[in-house]
Amino acid sequence: MMTNVKASIKKSLEKIMGSVQKTKKHMTSSAFKFTVANKSKHWSIAILRGFIIFGLCFIVIYPILQMIVASISDLRDLNDPLVVWIPRSVSLQTIKIAASAIDYFSALRNTFIMSLGVMVITLVTTSLAGYAFARLKFKGMTVLFIFVVFTIVVPPQTIAMPMFMIFNYFGLTSTFWPLFILAFTGMGIKAGIFIFIFNQVFRNLPKELEEAALIDGCGIFRTFYNVMLPNAKSAIITVMLFSFVWQWNDVFYSQLLISTQYLDLLSLNIAEIAPRLTYILYTLGIDQTVAEGMSRNPLVVGTIANTAAILMLFPLLVGYLFVQRLFVESVERVGIVG
Repeated sequence: MMTNVKASIKKSLEKIMGSVQKTKKHMTSSAFKFTVANKSKHWSIAILRGFIIFGLCFIVIYPILQMIVASISDLRDLNDPLVVWIPRSVSLQTIKIAASAIDYFSALRNTFIMSLGVMVITLVTTSLAGYAFARLKFKGMTVLFIFVVFTIVVPPQTIAMPMFMIFNYFGLTSTFWPLFILAFTGMGIKAGIFIFIFNQVFRNLPKELEEAALIDGCGIFRTFYNVMLPNAKSAIITVMLFSFVWQWNDVFYSQLLISTQYLDLLSLNIAEIAPRLTYILYTLGIDQTVAEGMSRNPLVVGTIANTAAILMLFPLLVGYLFVQRLFVESVERVGIVG
């Protein structure tokens, strides 16, 4: 009888072990399938993301690379269908012509002074306006803030004529003063967006900071300068960078209020390349007949204009290398998208 009991126990144990092994095999197979599915999903997403990023980068970088290659190519290679990416001969002639056509160094100095002045004035006025809308309570505040938002929506072309007539009446056109005055009055390039940014940043700061400063005897301006402004570094960096770059690349306000006859600006001189090209080529020692023929060639004119655009963007690209980290951090903290 004991032998039968032992045999039955042994059979039971064998069945249990068999079921356990089957369960282990099933679990291992399921885990393996789950791991394979996760890895396949991960690699599919990575490949799709890489494809999208590569496509976007190609769209952005391809024309820039074409412009760079054309700028270091000899002008005779432009009409050669066999030359696509690698020029037959590397030459700085196009860069020299473009620099002379836009009076590069003089225009660079004037553009830098104008952009820097507008940036500083815009930073002061928009930060004060944003603080006032965020912390101070006064009659008509909501209506005024609606007008600020309205300036973001309404295109500047709608007020171009009265703006020009006002500054022209006071004899301020063809100087930097119209742009400085527009920045001081909060009507500069995208000033409404900057006021909105500062308003959101100051509104989200703790009220206890302001209350503690007022208890210590600080007035409104001292509280703003010593307490609130240092806590809005992200907004300050964002406004400084965007206002400087947008003013640097601006054509509308500069062309409306400033004439190249009195001031050289990079954006304006690039727009004047085509009518001035014959004279520029002649002054560089090129025969007048050849210069006239080159000036009538749209491929040559376009290449020189693109090279001038690269020269215009070069200082911004160099500056971006030094402020890249600050720019990314400030945009992330402020929450600007698009």
